[in-house]
Amino acid sequence: MIFFFGFKILGRRQYQNLLNQQKDLRHELHELEENFKALKTQKGELEALHQQETSALNQQLETLQQTSQDYERLQQRITEDMESVTKEFGMSRTQIEALWADRLHLIDLYIDKLYSLAKGFARTNREMKKNRGLFLLLVDRRNMDHDNFSEFYEGQMEHLMERQYQGINQIPQIFSPKINEIFSYMGEKVILKDKSGEITGHEERDGAILVDLSGVAFRSRIMVEGVRTHRVYDKVERLQKGSARHNAAIYASSLDEIMVSIVISEETSEVTLFRDGRFIESYDPYTDQETLREEKVVSMKRKEISEESLNRELQQEETVTQAFTE
Repeated sequence: MIFFFGFKILGRRQYQNLLNQQKDLRHELHELEENFKALKTQKGELEALHQQETSALNQQLETLQQTSQDYERLQQRITEDMESVTKEFGMSRTQIEALWADRLHLIDLYIDKLYSLAKGFARTNREMKKNRGLFLLLVDRRNMDHDNFSEFYEGQMEHLMERQYQGINQIPQIFSPKINEIFSYMGEKVILKDKSGEITGHEERDGAILVDLSGVAFRSRIMVEGVRTHRVYDKVERLQKGSARHNAAIYASSLDEIMVSIVISEETSEVTLFRDGRFIESYDPYTDQETLREEKVVSMKRKEISEESLNRELQQEETVTQAFTE
């Protein structure tokens, strides 16, 4: 090292080291400046995103507040309309609620009666040593979607329209003995013969008997068109055992206007009751025993329907809708 006129002269190696350090520091400074620019840009983007999200949340809040206000106004209008209607009928809200409770009680009463009649019909089968089938539906007649129902086949006469069931004393109501005539008529298979006595076939008495919420059997030989498999698949349980007619019955019970569906098997005379797309109870007249729910159904977990499975369901529809002829 050399000192000259009071200055310290560095050696070549030291000088080179200082240049390298200076270069490294400049490089670090450049990186820091780039990082600072990136962070500044990121900050601006985050502030803009925050502003957008805040604006969106404020709009959602305003929408919710408006919806809440609309809902409150709707509730108020419904309340006012209900009060207006109840005043027109000279009734209070408590009385209206009591009527609704009575309606539900009446439905349960009719379901119990229909099931009891079906069990009696099945026990008669046992005594007669023959099996006869029936398909019974309790229907809210005022709310029927007529697209869901049709005559079983074109040209078939409606049995309930005959004179023998006209008049207040002849109406086939479920608490009247007349209802048994309907069941017997629909349950029998009449052999058709020609003039020579040769059997040519059987009279068709297929389809469902419809009973309304006044307890009157008002239609017979009816096909339930609304039981298309893919339309009600989500609403029903899957039967572990049962015929196509039973599947049609459980599908039918899921329709809004049908309160209950009851099937009496042509093969075994077993009585099965379905409600809201669910198996409820079953009765075997030969053992005089009820069947437990766990023995009959498994819970259905609906998955997304693939095109292949949907096509398969559509093919199965014909089997279900033809169940009434079996």
